[in-house]
Amino acid sequence: GGVLASLKVEGAPSKLRDHRIVFLGAGEAGIGIGSLIAYAIHEEDGISVEEARKNIWFMDSKGLITEKRNKSEKLPHHKQEFAHDASAYEGPFGTMEDVVRQLKPTMIVGVSAQPGKFTQAVCELMAENNEVPIIFALSNPTHKCECTAQQAYDWTNGTCVFASGSPFGIVESSGKTFEPGQGNNAYIFPGLALGVISAQAKKIPESLFYETAVALADQVTTEDYARGSVYPKLELIREVSLNIAEGVATSCFKLKIARAKKPKNLRKWLEKKITNFDY
Repeated sequence: GGVLASLKVEGAPSKLRDHRIVFLGAGEAGIGIGSLIAYAIHEEDGISVEEARKNIWFMDSKGLITEKRNKSEKLPHHKQEFAHDASAYEGPFGTMEDVVRQLKPTMIVGVSAQPGKFTQAVCELMAENNEVPIIFALSNPTHKCECTAQQAYDWTNGTCVFASGSPFGIVESSGKTFEPGQGNNAYIFPGLALGVISAQAKKIPESLFYETAVALADQVTTEDYARGSVYPKLELIREVSLNIAEGVATSCFKLKIARAKKPKNLRKWLEKKITNFDY
């Protein structure tokens, strides 16, 4: 959701196809995020998922994942799909700074649980190469974050879009005030689950996760962007989840994977299924 919402930030590339994304951390969770982004590019531009993956690179503990490494090391299956031909670049590819200097990504995503890996040099390079560098430090808890919100804003002179896996408070930097968003799956799963369970979906295709991300991104307001966030306020989670559930359930009926009978008023039908703990 945050990745899609960042496309609407003025100065950033407005299409996923025009982004080059580098992930730091190539565990199954990170690969899962990368795969969903590739699917989103496929949906938006009509290119194959295989072609879309070429926009997305991964780094693990040994450096950049490449075709050359895959041939010599026999990488695990979940990494192989993102092992690209890097012969057009000079190298080296051992550190995050090396990779950012060579590949010039528009977006970096940290899922490594390695604190401090988005160094000052990395962030400064991102700012040098992009009008609006996008920096997502998603590892949590806070002490495992690749960089703090304060560091990201300070090192990019307040030009970056920043989101984190752990919550950060209000940040003052470069004469501006930021309230960065949190890339938390709490935005996704309540609404996704409500929509799927209510529709009694026979299966959960990848397209439903994409629909969920789109529904979340669509709820980021002008005010959210103004405070430096690409996520809605977390206190609006109930309304956000209901909107996501409505989109998911609608897709289930459209794809003919719902066992439930389609109600006349989908919104009210879903509202009745939510427990209210207010007395």
